[in-house]
Amino acid sequence: MVDSTNLRASVRAGLLARAAHWERPAVAVLFDVPLATVEAQNASRNRVVPAHIVREFHHQLPTAEQLHDEGWPTVHLASTLTNSAR
Repeated sequence: MVDSTNLRASVRAGLLARAAHWERPAVAVLFDVPLATVEAQNASRNRVVPAHIVREFHHQLPTAEQLHDEGWPTVHLASTLTNSAR
């Protein structure tokens, strides 16, 4: 899982290593939500995250191509998962 706690490639590499150690498949789900949507959702929260943090984290999100290049064999885009479920 790639989330705000592991936006760095070095942390994701550890996740891949752990999956390999345990001989488990590694699958990334990239929440490719537009920044404007994230900002709107954040504004409606009870505990709003500072806007500069939201923008910084969003900017740090890898692309699906970057995740593949890092060694993630399977990368799902959340946008395609939710669209196909409708």
